[in-house]
Amino acid sequence: MPMTMPLIFSFAFRSLFMLVVLQALIHIALWFAIWNGLFTVSTAVNPIYWHGHEMAIGFAGAAIAGFLLTAVATWTGRPQVQGWPLVILCLSWLLARSGLVVPLLAAGAGIFYWFFLLALMTRELVSSSNSRNYKVLAILLVFLVLESLYHFTLHTQSPILQRVLWSQIFLVVVMINLIGGRVIPAFTRNWLLKQQSGLTDSQLPAPFGHVDSAATLALVVFFLATLVSANDGLVLILAIVTSFLQAWRLFRWKGFSCLSDPLVWMMHLSYGWIPVGILVLGLGQAGYLSMSAGIHALTIGTVASMIISIASRAALGHTGRPLKAHPLLTAAIILIALSALSRVGASILASEFLLTSASALWIAGFLCFALRYVPVLLSPAKEP
Repeated sequence: MPMTMPLIFSFAFRSLFMLVVLQALIHIALWFAIWNGLFTVSTAVNPIYWHGHEMAIGFAGAAIAGFLLTAVATWTGRPQVQGWPLVILCLSWLLARSGLVVPLLAAGAGIFYWFFLLALMTRELVSSSNSRNYKVLAILLVFLVLESLYHFTLHTQSPILQRVLWSQIFLVVVMINLIGGRVIPAFTRNWLLKQQSGLTDSQLPAPFGHVDSAATLALVVFFLATLVSANDGLVLILAIVTSFLQAWRLFRWKGFSCLSDPLVWMMHLSYGWIPVGILVLGLGQAGYLSMSAGIHALTIGTVASMIISIASRAALGHTGRPLKAHPLLTAAIILIALSALSRVGASILASEFLLTSASALWIAGFLCFALRYVPVLLSPAKEP
C-alpha cells in the first residue's frame, strides 16, 4: 500500500472529502458534456435522473459520511473510524458511481454504501451508549430505504421515480437543517465570545427553542406536502410559512455580527438558501416558476455551499491548523453562490447562457476549494 494510503484513511474526512471534490469537478464537467451533446452514453438510464441522483446521493452522500464518521468520535470519545472500514466504504461509493454504464452494479454498491455507513455509525453510537444521537441512525435508515427505492423505481421505470429522487434531495436538506441548527449557532457564539467579552444573551445566537422546532417541523411538512399534495395553493401557503420560519431562525443566529470572518458568515449564507429555495419551490409547485429553480436553489445554494463551509472547518480543525479563512475559500463560496443564482435564473428564464455560466462558476468554485484544501487533506496534521 502506498505511503499516502494510511494517511488518507486515517480520518473519514480525508478520504471522503476527497471524493466530494472529485465528484464535484468530474461529474459536472461530464454532465455539461452530456447535456450539450458533446458526449453520448448508450444506456437506458435517463441522464437527468442520473444527474440528480449523483448530486443528491453521490456528492452529498460522501460529504455526509465524512462529516458523521469524523464527528462521531467527538460525540462518543471513541477512536476515529479508520483503515479498512473506510477503504470498503470508499470503494462501494466509487462503484456506485457507475450508474450510466453498469446500472445493476451501481445499484448494489449504492445500497451497500448506505447499509455499511449505517452499520458503522450504529457500532460507534451503541458501543458508547450515545443515545442522544440515535436519531442520526434513523435518518441513515431512511437514506438506505430511499436509495433502495430509487434503484427499484429506476429499474421498473415507475412513475414515482422523480418523487423518490426529490425525497432524497429533501432528506439531505432536512439533515442540513438539523446539523446546521447545532453547529452554526455554536460556531458563531464561540467566534463572537473570542472577539469581545461581556456580551449579553441578546448579542449572542439564540439557544435552541420553539422557533427552531417550528421551523424544522414546517420544513418536513412542506416537503411531504410537495411530494403528495395535489392542492398547489396549500403547498404555496406552507412554503411561505416555512420560508418565514427558516429565515427567522437564521436571523436569530446573529450572522450579521460576524461579517468580518468568511469562515463563519459562509455558514449563514449557505443556510440562507433554505428559505429562498423553499419559497421558490412553493412558487414552482403553484405554477408561477420552474420547479427546477427551487430544486437547484436547494442543491447548489444550500447543499454545495454548506458542504464547502463544513468541510473546510473540519479539514483545518482536525489537522491542527488555525481556523482562519483563505482567499481561495472565500472565492469558492462566492463562486458557488453565483453558480446557484445562475442556475436558478437559467430555470426561470430558460437561458442556455446562464446554464453554461452556472456550470463554469461551479467548476471554478470547486477548483478554488480543491487548490486550498486538497493539500490539507493529503498532509499530516500540524503539531500543536
